[in-house]
Amino acid sequence: MPIYKRCSRCGKRIQSGSRCPCQKERHREYDRYSRDNKSKKFYDSVEWQRSRENVLELDQYIDVYMYMTEGVMIRADTVHHIIPLRDDWNKRNDPDNLMSLNHDTHSKIEQLYKADKEKMQIELQEMLTEYRKLVRQGGV
Repeated sequence: MPIYKRCSRCGKRIQSGSRCPCQKERHREYDRYSRDNKSKKFYDSVEWQRSRENVLELDQYIDVYMYMTEGVMIRADTVHHIIPLRDDWNKRNDPDNLMSLNHDTHSKIEQLYKADKEKMQIELQEMLTEYRKLVRQGGV
């Protein structure tokens, strides 16, 4: 029997582990009205798809934040730029700046950035370094 949850955006009942259709529309609107063209072009590129896939594999498709903060293994489906593109374009493909996350965790981190972005970036960087050290040692 499937487990259901409510979409945090529209409130629609959806199966746990799936995305609500309203998310696709949200991303389309963001691309159309908010994202700058340089970033959009990058996110649509083969260059980004390769970097993204490499990082997901490096992190074993595990949400690094949830694993390091709560010890919970959740499948990662998003790659987060700790230092955003608009702040440092040169780090766009740097694996040390890219962290595998679940889309819900990514939203949570973006909210935490609003409170204290610099502090959160330092915490994420430390978390990522420690996680990858564990992976290399076979501890995850």
